[in-house]
Amino acid sequence: MAVDLLAVLFDIDGTLVETLDLILEAMNGALAELGEGPLRADELRPLIGMPVARQMKILRDLEGPVADVITDRYYARFTALVENGVRLYPGVRETFPSLAGRRIGTMTTRRQKVADLLLRVAGIRPYFTKVVGGDEVSRPKPEPDLPRHAAKALGVPPTECVVVGDSPVDILAGRAAGMWTVAAMYGYGTREALRDAKPHAEVPRFADLPEVVRALDARAARP
Repeated sequence: MAVDLLAVLFDIDGTLVETLDLILEAMNGALAELGEGPLRADELRPLIGMPVARQMKILRDLEGPVADVITDRYYARFTALVENGVRLYPGVRETFPSLAGRRIGTMTTRRQKVADLLLRVAGIRPYFTKVVGGDEVSRPKPEPDLPRHAAKALGVPPTECVVVGDSPVDILAGRAAGMWTVAAMYGYGTREALRDAKPHAEVPRFADLPEVVRALDARAARP
């Protein structure tokens, strides 16, 4: 039986909230504690959406226990920064009521508790049916584990979900899970990389999302 309303699974950083400055500050603080030099924003930006340990391997060839220490210290710093406030992308707060009636969840690489904190500080947590995090699955995006776990948490099959994210790994994970996908073109991923991931649709601004998801509802309902 075809669904009338697809469930929506959101990435958070770069899709709902602008956190690049906070991420960079927290990461560089963690690196400094271990005597490592700072990262530049342009180095880190394309890798947002990947686990910190993976970022460290790519950017600094650090792995194992040292990457685990950096991850923990990064999260401690990032959490403290988030508690001081975060910025939503334009239109996010005003547009969420238009998604009423749908099951809404997350498919963020963030640890679950930090993801929940981000949404609460941003003032949009009440719109979410479930908040899941990357620490709840064994394989990160672009593997399909996280969106599938999120769909299960919402109680819907993967085919009745749409993933919304700003990174190629979001789109690749959604497609691998058998879901519909929407690329947020205003976030941290480049247009070229996002389009190479072959999203089913894209939005240049968050306010366009309800109309795009309704169009996917119609496509999903076709026999």
